[in-house]
Amino acid sequence: MKIFRTWSFKWWEVGLVKLCLLSLGILLGLYFYNYLIGLLWLWWILFILTMIYFIVKLIRKNKVNTSTNIPDSL
Repeated sequence: MKIFRTWSFKWWEVGLVKLCLLSLGILLGLYFYNYLIGLLWLWWILFILTMIYFIVKLIRKNKVNTSTNIPDSL
């Protein structure tokens, strides 16, 4: 049995995985609300740091694409 093999998902399957994980997060948040509300500052820091990471990555990618005149492929 190969546990670690390469997977290939379609776009809608990735959407289902995201929906599943979002639902799990909401359910866990409802069950452990009293504990998690005390860590609200941590969730804001994690959100801000990941937001900054992706914004910087997006800006750098756009700078590289525009400076080399290579069209951005999807």
